Amino acid sequence: MHNSLRVPLGALAAAVVLAVVTGLTVMARVGGDPALTELQIGATAWSLALGLFGLQGIVSVVVEGRQLAPSTIQPHLSNWVSAAITVLSVVLFGLAGGTGLAIVSGQPTALIGSAAGAGCLVLGLLLLFYKEAFVGHEAHLEPRYDGVPW
Repeated sequence: MHNSLRVPLGALAAAVVLAVVTGLTVMARVGGDPALTELQIGATAWSLALGLFGLQGIVSVVVEGRQLAPSTIQPHLSNWVSAAITVLSVVLFGLAGGTGLAIVSGQPTALIGSAAGAGCLVLGLLLLFYKEAFVGHEAHLEPRYDGVPW
């Protein structure tokens, strides 16, 4: 199997376009303030989903390579994975502190939610890199001999 960058990069580009268009409509106050319209909510959801798909695909190509083969992949901790885990841990700690400070100081709900959402995304990336470094992949593909012809 071939692991290509075209689909993840296309998804990431579509996510950026949707995010920019949605941001522009929010800044133009389309649909009223502060509520979002159904289209803005849908575009935001699609932008997040496509962005996560694109990031996951890019990480897959970088970590697993271009040529895929079904097998068991051992955990591999490299220097750049260690650096990514360290940087993401510091960013997550900063976002957690910033979110707590925003809650205590009575900041707007949008700021608190944005900080918490960014923290969730950073936590997801941190867990992805942790899994690649310490857990690896398990794919047990053994031939079946149960008499079924396929």
